[in-house]
Amino acid sequence: MRRLLPLAFLLTFGGIASATDNPTAAALFAPGVISGAGDEGPAAFMPDGNTVYFSRGSSDHEHYAILVSQRTGQGWSEPRTAPFSGRWRDADPAMSPDGSFLVFASNRPADGKGAVLDTVMGGKSYPGRGMNLWRVARQGQGWGAPERLPDTVNTCHSVFAPDVGPDGTLYYIGCGADGQLRLLRSVHKDGRYQAAEPVAFGADDLTVRDPAIAHDGSFMVASIKSAKTQPYRLAIAFATPQGWSTPQDLGDAVNGGTHAMGAQLGADGRTLYFVSDRRVPGEQADWNKDGDNLWQVSLAPWLDAHARDGAPVAGPWDRAQDASPAFGPGDRSVVFTRQVDKTYRLFFSSRDGDRWSVPQPLPFSTQWQDIEPAMAPDGASLVFISNRPEHDGGAALDGVFDGQRFPGRGGNLWQVARGRDGWGTPQRIAALLNTNSSVFAPALAADGTLYFMRTDPDANGKGAFRLFRSRNVHGQYQAPQPLPFSDGVTGDFDPAVAPDQSFIVFSSRRAPAGPAGSELFIAFARGEGWSTPQPLGLTGIEARLSSDHATLYFNAPDRRVHAFDLRGWLAGHSAVADVARARNP
Repeated sequence: MRRLLPLAFLLTFGGIASATDNPTAAALFAPGVISGAGDEGPAAFMPDGNTVYFSRGSSDHEHYAILVSQRTGQGWSEPRTAPFSGRWRDADPAMSPDGSFLVFASNRPADGKGAVLDTVMGGKSYPGRGMNLWRVARQGQGWGAPERLPDTVNTCHSVFAPDVGPDGTLYYIGCGADGQLRLLRSVHKDGRYQAAEPVAFGADDLTVRDPAIAHDGSFMVASIKSAKTQPYRLAIAFATPQGWSTPQDLGDAVNGGTHAMGAQLGADGRTLYFVSDRRVPGEQADWNKDGDNLWQVSLAPWLDAHARDGAPVAGPWDRAQDASPAFGPGDRSVVFTRQVDKTYRLFFSSRDGDRWSVPQPLPFSTQWQDIEPAMAPDGASLVFISNRPEHDGGAALDGVFDGQRFPGRGGNLWQVARGRDGWGTPQRIAALLNTNSSVFAPALAADGTLYFMRTDPDANGKGAFRLFRSRNVHGQYQAPQPLPFSDGVTGDFDPAVAPDQSFIVFSSRRAPAGPAGSELFIAFARGEGWSTPQPLGLTGIEARLSSDHATLYFNAPDRRVHAFDLRGWLAGHSAVADVARARNP
C-alpha cells in the first residue's frame, strides 16, 4: 500500500491520484453476506465506515431485527443481532454523524412491558405493525438501553425512516397535523426534540418517503412518487436559502425493480445505500424472490455537477500546482506555494476589495525549496517548511519517508516574523520539534500552539506520517504530543486547525480513501480529546482555512486550489469552541 507523500513531492513525482467513482449502475452491497436470502432494510454506518447496522426480516415479513457486521480483511463479517434488538420488530437504523447514538423504528411498547404497537393505514388496521422512533446511545464499545423519543416526534403509531442531520435535527416520516404521513423534521435544541414540522420537498402532490440527509446538510435523497400506482423512485435535492431545490430523479440505472427506498448515506457522505427488489442478473428464480436487498451507488456525478460552478476557486493562485493559501487577518493577504524552475517558493499577494495584487516572491524565499506556509491568526508571523540547512554553508536537507530517501526533498519547520516594515529573517524552530529531516505541514492556533506532521523519530523513515501538537508556553515550544486519533500506521497529513482549536481538518489514507488517494476529514474538540474523525466527502490535500475558519481551501486531484463551505459541518458545534478555550487557556 503506497502512502501519500506531502504536496511538493506529489507534484514532483507525478501528481495526485484520485479514488475512482463509478457513476454507472447501482451494485449489490456485500452479496451473500449482508444482501442475501432475507429481506434487508436500510443500512447505517459508523463514522469510520467499518461497522454497518441494517435491518433484516423473515420471508413472511413478520419478524424484523437490526443486525451488525464489521469490515475485515476478508470482507464483511457474518451479521449478528445487535445487542439492543431481537425481541421486537425493529427496523430503519440511522446513525448520528459522530456515531454517538443510533435512532431506529420499533413496534415495542413504550414501557417495554405492554402489547406491541398496532397501526391504522388507509382505514385498515394492522396489528403489531405500528412503529415509533427509539434512540440508543453509544457507551464505550457497546450500547446502552434504547429510549423512546418524546411525543413531539412520535405523534402517532406510524413513525419510521429516520435520519440525523449534522446539528442533531431528526428527519423522518410521521403523521402531520392532518393525520397523513409526511416528511417531517424535529429540531434538537437545548437537549430536547422540538415539535415536529413538515418539510417541503418537491411539489405538493409528491408522496415522499425515507429521507437521507447529507452529513453537512447540503443535500437530501428521498424516495418520491406523484401517483399511487407509480413506483417509488430515488431523487436528490440540494439545500438553498429558499429551501430544497426541485428533486432530480437518479435515473433508471439506480431506480430498478418495483421500488427504490430506504436511502442512507455511507461514511464517505457520497455513497448512497438503498433497498430494492430489483433482481441480480443470472440469479436463480428461487433465490430471495420476494425480498429486498441492499444496493449502493456513488452520488459523485450529481454532487460534482452541483459543485462544479465553484471549483476551482478563483484567486492569485491561478497556476496549476499553486497550493497552500495561508491567509492573513480578514483574508486581506495570502501567502502560497508556487513552482519556480523545478523547485518551490513562497509568494505573497494582498487584496483590495475583490482584486488581488500580482503575486510576488517573499524576499527570504529565493534559494531553497520553501513550501506549506501557515499564517498565525493575527498575521504577525508565518511558519513554513524548508529544505534549507540549519546553518549557513550547509546542504539542502534530504527527505526520508515512505521507506525511501529523497535527495534535497527534506523539510524542517521555520518561522519568520512579519511587522510594519516587512518580513524578518527566518529562524529554524527548536530541534525538539525538528527531530528529523521529514517534518512537514504546519498549522498555527491563536495561542501559538503548533500542529504539524512527521514520522515517528524511532521509525527511521519507515513509518507513516502522524499528526503532532506542540503547545507554546511563554514563547517556548513544548515537547510535541501525537494527536490521539493519529496512530502513525494509517498515514495522516496536512492539518488545518481552527484558531480556537475547536476543530481540525486533515488529509488521511484511512477509509474511505482509495488505494492511492487521500480523503479530507474533520474532527471536533471534545474535552481533553477529539471526536472520531469524519470524512468530508472530498479527495485532496493541503488543507487551509479562511481567517473566519468557515471556508476550507485544499488542493484537489486537478492540482488546483478548491474551496468548500464548512458552515454546515460546524452547525451544532458552537459549544466546542468554549470547550477548546477551557482546555487551552
